[in-house]
Amino acid sequence: MSDELKFDFLNTPQIVFGKGRFQEVGDLLTQYGKRILIVGSKSAFSQIKKQFETIITKKKMSYDIVFIKGEPDIMQIDTGVEVGIKQKAEVVLGIGGGSAIDAGKAVAGLITNGGSAKDYMEVIGKGSEITKQPLPYIAIPTTAGTGSEVTKNAVVWSKEDGLKASIRSPLLIPKVALIDPELMVNVSPEVTAYCGLDALTQLLESYTSIKAQPITDSLAILGIRRITKSLIHVFENGQDVSSREDLAFAALLSGICLANAGLGAVHGFASPIGGMLGIPHGVVCGALLSPVIEENIQQMIVEIPFNETLAKYAMLGELLVDLVFDDIREAADRVIEYTEQISRLLKIPKLSKYGLSEKHFEKIIEKAKKSSSMRYNPVKLSDEALHRILLKSV
Repeated sequence: MSDELKFDFLNTPQIVFGKGRFQEVGDLLTQYGKRILIVGSKSAFSQIKKQFETIITKKKMSYDIVFIKGEPDIMQIDTGVEVGIKQKAEVVLGIGGGSAIDAGKAVAGLITNGGSAKDYMEVIGKGSEITKQPLPYIAIPTTAGTGSEVTKNAVVWSKEDGLKASIRSPLLIPKVALIDPELMVNVSPEVTAYCGLDALTQLLESYTSIKAQPITDSLAILGIRRITKSLIHVFENGQDVSSREDLAFAALLSGICLANAGLGAVHGFASPIGGMLGIPHGVVCGALLSPVIEENIQQMIVEIPFNETLAKYAMLGELLVDLVFDDIREAADRVIEYTEQISRLLKIPKLSKYGLSEKHFEKIIEKAKKSSSMRYNPVKLSDEALHRILLKSV
């Protein structure tokens, strides 16, 4: 009997997807309460403020707001919890990029569970469990990247420890993910590139993860087709709503895939690098994606020349360049070339621009090896391989 069809699959939120669907936010909120705590980025809220206030006035609702600046850190989460408790919030609404969506998850969870964000953080905190139902949470992403609107973890930055770590629980999965591509048309080319590369990385890593399974494989391929068709075009033509729709759909699928299949070495590195140097997550993904895939493929060829994941890389290579190859290794190499090319076209800088140098490598490698993402990488990479990957990123 094959184990191919032996897998688990997490719940997803109610997914409300499509152009113009933000208009339905009032009806969605009324399912859960009238006192709303908004957790989001100032720029994201400003573009919907007038429309939102018109909607909630008709519904006789009230709201308070907590703005998240940059990456959500422990202090910002704890402040949001205090505001929500004081307000006696009944429902939390997150709006913005992945950082804001993650912050909203954490705030909704801690309002009912108590304590500080650090109490629940993995690796650097106590790792306490979320045991009580969080406040109902509606997530509205305004960038197409993390897929956080459908995942169970909230990434929080501990500046003191120089590390980003997750608060993780199935209870943190939002009640509703409302994705309206029209909210994304004013995202800058730079942010579009960073977020798009995060989503692409998540799709590629979940597809080649040792935890991959048939449902996530199918969704990952669907997402890869959409994002590779539209990412460069949207980078150059941000007002194209149809292409924004492709990216938003791909990002949504990437969140579902990572939640169920895990990720790999790129995201294993991302947490310590981002935590130590504050480098934007998508930049880390863009700089490391090709070097990680190259090391993975080279090690597979040496160890098991025709293993299952090498065949997956070969299939991806054929998909990405729309060609068929006779040699599995030649096909797999196309993935390396494609990911290197797309990072170059999207103008992803070397990580040395942000201060990363060899003096950081030892500490980063030690922290990366403890990451939950690293354990799902398709091969176990040696310290020497990890060092080579970092060296190529600077």
